[in-house]
Amino acid sequence: MRGESYKMLPADPTLRRLTLIAIIVVTVAGTAGLVYTGAFLDRVRTLANDDPVEAARLATRTFKMLTVFMAVIPVVVGGYLGLVAARSWHHGEFPPPGTRVLRDTVVTVGPHSRRWALLAFVIALLLVSSGIFLPLWSWQLTDRLFAVGAPLTP
Repeated sequence: MRGESYKMLPADPTLRRLTLIAIIVVTVAGTAGLVYTGAFLDRVRTLANDDPVEAARLATRTFKMLTVFMAVIPVVVGGYLGLVAARSWHHGEFPPPGTRVLRDTVVTVGPHSRRWALLAFVIALLLVSSGIFLPLWSWQLTDRLFAVGAPLTP
């Protein structure tokens, strides 16, 4: 960028703190989830010896619930990224005006910003569609795998 003027978007210290807090919360929640998963699997194993049908139902319900919770993240991130892409396309700047960033960021303008916006939109579309369709697919798979006594035919 020799000799050219460019805009710089300054880092937002509040966003940095919020990001750090979010990472800590997710790490603690994930660790608690792993600990609970071990206890849950022991419970399902014990239940499977006494009542295999109920154990299969419990495992099915739990897996379905987990897929819904896991789908929330890509849908939310994809939705936000789609919003950023639309604003960037409209304003001709990437990142668009008013965006908070974690570090000092050079603002791309003109045709290059449209390319970034298009890429962001494609990624957003992939995230949202996977967040919707993967749980649906996994629910069907789970129903087929845990259907007690049902044949596994295509």
